[in-house]
Amino acid sequence: MRFQIFGLIVLVIFTVFVTVFAASADRNAVRVLPKYLWVLLCFFTTPVGGLLYLTFGRPLGGPGKREKRRPTAPDDDPQFLRDLSQRLRKDDEGKE
Repeated sequence: MRFQIFGLIVLVIFTVFVTVFAASADRNAVRVLPKYLWVLLCFFTTPVGGLLYLTFGRPLGGPGKREKRRPTAPDDDPQFLRDLSQRLRKDDEGKE
């Protein structure tokens, strides 16, 4: 009886995890099926849907394969800081 309860708890946790994982994925990065179908498949065909999503549907990539993100603030952008430093140097040279 304990093993059945433990198995049911693991199954519920797995279902919630995979469904939320599928729902939070980027719509354009999900493979094979549309995102909404993966979410429904993960939720209604537990655990097979979750295993299929993890195997075939989740977006590829990891720490080394991330898309380049644009900086969100100017001080996070090294190119902006370089240009700013050059502009400040030019302004200082023009004043002297």
